[in-house]
Amino acid sequence: MKHLKYISLIVACLFACSCSKSEDTDPISFSSDIAPFMDNSCTTCHYGGRQSPDLRSQYSFNALINGAYVIPGNAVDSPLIHQLESGHPSAGHVSESQIEEVKLWIDQGAQNN
Repeated sequence: MKHLKYISLIVACLFACSCSKSEDTDPISFSSDIAPFMDNSCTTCHYGGRQSPDLRSQYSFNALINGAYVIPGNAVDSPLIHQLESGHPSAGHVSESQIEEVKLWIDQGAQNN
């Protein structure tokens, strides 16, 4: 009977952990989650050669990846995250939840999806 309590506790803990992890691993879409707010928040300065990278939605993915602003799978070392968290002028237009979404997108491999 004592073992049954421990097994039940372990199963409950595993279930709780698996539920919270599934929320964290929902795929972030660049085209529908990341590009729109970058287009709205960053293109005041970052467009058409005015200031690199060009963050208009049709160019932003390639600009971020090819310009090494994003290291796929590594948000911690990605220069984009450093800029967003450092008080970069446009960072005031990007919410903490949007920054977290960008981090998750990068950690998920920074796919062009």
